[in-house]
Amino acid sequence: MNIRTANDIKEFNAALDKCTHSVWLMGPNDEAYNMKNEDEYIEGMIRLTEGHDDQLGIFTDSYEDEVTMLKFFKQIAA
Repeated sequence: MNIRTANDIKEFNAALDKCTHSVWLMGPNDEAYNMKNEDEYIEGMIRLTEGHDDQLGIFTDSYEDEVTMLKFFKQIAA
């Protein structure tokens, strides 16, 4: 996951806003941040910007939210 610029963060937040269920940022050692929760979102974004984003993944609670996040990742990968 490569979120590097302010624009990437803005687009990531827009994708999160479209999601209706929990979106989890998960990593090794049982790390889990609910990105729809304000406090956990802040912790998750700090973790993303530390440069270990290759160890993190996004998981959703619904198929529709998964499609939303996949569209976001496809867009920033292009």
